[in-house]
Amino acid sequence: MAIDRSIQQRAVEVELGRADGSVASRFRIVKRITTVGSAVGADVRLAEAPPHWLSLHADGAALVVRELASGRERVATPGRVLDLATPADLPGLAVTLTVCAGDTDPPLAIGRLAAQLAAADSVGEALARLLDAVVEAVGADVGAVVLAERGAFSIAVSRDGDGAPLADAGELLSDTIIADVLAGGPALVADQLGGTAYAQVKSVVRLGLVAAVCLPLRLGDRTLGALFAGTRGRPALVSERRRAELDVVAALALPFVAQLRRPAPGPGRPTGLDGESAPMVELRRKVERVGPSTLSVLLSGPSGAGKEVVARALHAASPRRDAALIAINCAAIAPTLLDSELFGYKKGAFTGAMTDRPGLIELAAGGTLFLDEIGDMPAPMQAALLRVLEQREVRRLGDAEVRPVDFRLVAATHRDLRAEVAAGRFRDDLLFRLQEVTLVVPPLRARGDDVLLLAHTFLRQTEAQLGLAAQVLAPDAVAALRAHAWPGNVRELKAAVRRAAVLSDGVVIHAADLALDGDTEVTPALAAPVPAASGDDLGDTSRPLAEARDAFVLRYTRAALARVGGNRDEAARLLGIGVRTLYRYLESDGQGDERP
Repeated sequence: MAIDRSIQQRAVEVELGRADGSVASRFRIVKRITTVGSAVGADVRLAEAPPHWLSLHADGAALVVRELASGRERVATPGRVLDLATPADLPGLAVTLTVCAGDTDPPLAIGRLAAQLAAADSVGEALARLLDAVVEAVGADVGAVVLAERGAFSIAVSRDGDGAPLADAGELLSDTIIADVLAGGPALVADQLGGTAYAQVKSVVRLGLVAAVCLPLRLGDRTLGALFAGTRGRPALVSERRRAELDVVAALALPFVAQLRRPAPGPGRPTGLDGESAPMVELRRKVERVGPSTLSVLLSGPSGAGKEVVARALHAASPRRDAALIAINCAAIAPTLLDSELFGYKKGAFTGAMTDRPGLIELAAGGTLFLDEIGDMPAPMQAALLRVLEQREVRRLGDAEVRPVDFRLVAATHRDLRAEVAAGRFRDDLLFRLQEVTLVVPPLRARGDDVLLLAHTFLRQTEAQLGLAAQVLAPDAVAALRAHAWPGNVRELKAAVRRAAVLSDGVVIHAADLALDGDTEVTPALAAPVPAASGDDLGDTSRPLAEARDAFVLRYTRAALARVGGNRDEAARLLGIGVRTLYRYLESDGQGDERP
């Protein structure tokens, strides 16, 4: 249907009033010629009128009114009342023309709606409030939030023009309009259904719909549902601004619709793997398949993508879920301590070994051992771990006793272990044992609108942990979350949301509160995978260890200081040390005396 945008900008309003002063219909002119009558094909249907009664044609600030039966034409100007019917024909219908300049619709109160959603006690209540806003925004008589699931759809919540649940909501379940949108079609904004392919659709006829708006609720390439609104008896003009506002409302609806569609976790179902993007759906499917097995799993993905969350989901989906999951970060423990952490030790095995202590491998007996950043494991420890995997037994440091162990191994790395094997830094035989199954954890930038679901989840968690009032994301914050590249992945997102929840001045979080383009942003260079250190990277390897360590600390501190533009307080915060400690590190570089 072609819509005259010049007419639309003038917002020509027409009111059909009865002789007794009541309003028969009120609508806006959105076509060059608008027909009025009781016929099904009329643009504006009026039950008491003849089937083909009037045609209305905008002419500048006036309206040409033509009675189709007689061919008589008259011109209506703003404020003038035309008596269009004689008492013998109709019960005294009259038409009043009102011409308004510009867009007369008041802006949709997105901020207030966001606050109402945050205050809702349940997902159902939030969707009801959201639907009320849509119905009011387009002056609809019919509204519904529709959920899509495996080719079928259901009504989550519905409304009529008075705010009550729609008595005949089931009629929408056979609606071609909704079916087309849920099948991947574009959003539908039909100001007038007359003359379109949808005019004779069963639900349109039975519900008496004249205009309709149907917006898809999509996460990435998946359609979760749709927002539907329709009007009876009159066309509905949806301006470009109103359309943009409805797109924002659809974005606000996504987390709630996704939560309704998410099945309750049960035995064997992965938990914590939020997201509806194709990569996450595939990852959940593989976790469900692999979880119950005894196979070793290697998780590959960038830092901060959530590899430990996947490891815990594998554990929860396994028969070992009631036993412990023992996690250790191989990059966070000094090589000299890693063997005692993994294997344990016997009293007196070394200075400070005051008692017998089991290692983490023993503690994982009956459960799952998660070795994070296994690509950073020193070569001697790789050999020791390989023996444990082959023999399924462990011997504590300083002890002659060998203890059998039964555990499921899950390892994770952000490195390309095949490249590490080729470089001689990782054992190929250990890699073969680790990657009985390899699961790829996608970066956040590859997960589409999952970022909105995760942000919503982190916001709720932060509110509960810190005792904050309920908050919501403003449209500019939603846009910022979608546009950001997320080099720090899920870890960066969680930090940004927690920071914004605390620093926001009210219940609505804006893009500025997220500070995604500020000093807190992780740069791609720092977030990118890096190869393990080689002899060439370490400088003079003949130096004493203490001297090499001091040189590294100084170099690392300088890099942090440069990253924050020389702000020493911020550099200290970034490094997790006190400002005095930072000055001490810089003293050997001649920078430590320049204190503020």
